[in-house]
Amino acid sequence: MTSRERMRLVLSGKLPDRVPFFPTIFTDHACIASGKRFEDALINPAVGADCMLSAALRYRTDVVRFPFGPASAWYEEKFVAELDGRLTQFSRATGKAEGRFDVEGGGMFIPLNPPPQVRTAADVASIPVPTAEEYLQRGYLKDVIRCAQSAHDSGLFTVGMCAGQTINFMVEKMGGTEPALLLFYDDPALARALIDKAVAISIEKAKAFVRAGVDCLYIGDSYASASVISPDFYRDFCKPAYTILAHEVHGMGVFCYKHCCGNYNPLLDELPSVGLDAMDGIDPTSGMSVKHTKERVGGSLTLMGGLSCLTLLKGTPAAVRDEAMRCVLDGKPGGRYVLGSACAVPRHTPAQNLMAARDAAVEFGAY
Repeated sequence: MTSRERMRLVLSGKLPDRVPFFPTIFTDHACIASGKRFEDALINPAVGADCMLSAALRYRTDVVRFPFGPASAWYEEKFVAELDGRLTQFSRATGKAEGRFDVEGGGMFIPLNPPPQVRTAADVASIPVPTAEEYLQRGYLKDVIRCAQSAHDSGLFTVGMCAGQTINFMVEKMGGTEPALLLFYDDPALARALIDKAVAISIEKAKAFVRAGVDCLYIGDSYASASVISPDFYRDFCKPAYTILAHEVHGMGVFCYKHCCGNYNPLLDELPSVGLDAMDGIDPTSGMSVKHTKERVGGSLTLMGGLSCLTLLKGTPAAVRDEAMRCVLDGKPGGRYVLGSACAVPRHTPAQNLMAARDAAVEFGAY
């Protein structure tokens, strides 16, 4: 059975040959696993897609994720170089610095002259919603198209990273976490308008990803958990957005799963009615467990994750194997479980620890 077949079965609620292995690898660790620096992928984004595939093949994961790339014009108009110890983007036309990359964080671009912050409904209305055709014509997904085909040739299941439907988008447009979260109290209508806009943008990105050939869409927001917001806010603001997008993605003929950081135990009752194929996360450092989550919602959707990122980063291979074994044994009964990391695999996670986790999925996950 190929990885692609295995994931299709588990996301459909059917029994595969074994529990799949899907650690949440991001570009920073993928670069290191491929013998490169994270900076290399920020200097040349095409490197990032190649490294994501390379890392998946190295660790023999069942899934590889791909993020959006820049437009083709970015390579002609911009270049990235070191300046005063910071990785900085420059305009080729003027030679002037335009901003820096947060290399120690997730690689976010921080502009020297950020765009105006959203403050009114008119500001939200002015945010453009590029079409899927525009994304494809401008080359945002050219590396995804190339690497997704290579992944399929190797039997891998592919995921397009299409996050940012609610609070993450609000944080970006409001200029910070505090003003975004306070918007739920101070101006709920504006919060809803921002979320509606984020969903509209995400639908077009999802369409572009599907045309690029991915098997599944990853949606969600790192802030949208009970570690940050109340169940009422989740139910009133976030859940409708995810429900709309899950419905739209299924209409495109692919799977859809949602990632959630932190503790979402108080939100578990809401998940089955969202319409997702799977929920990703289950962070034991936030008070969650595969066993408890499986008992609550494991019959309604596939669960992914459960393996502590701290164990992956700092534990021995034996400790990783033992924790992964417990996750597999708790998640395996009845199917609908994928062994994975609770969140993004830490950048400097030892390769032998990821291999130990995979070994546990193979050894203990057979049906």
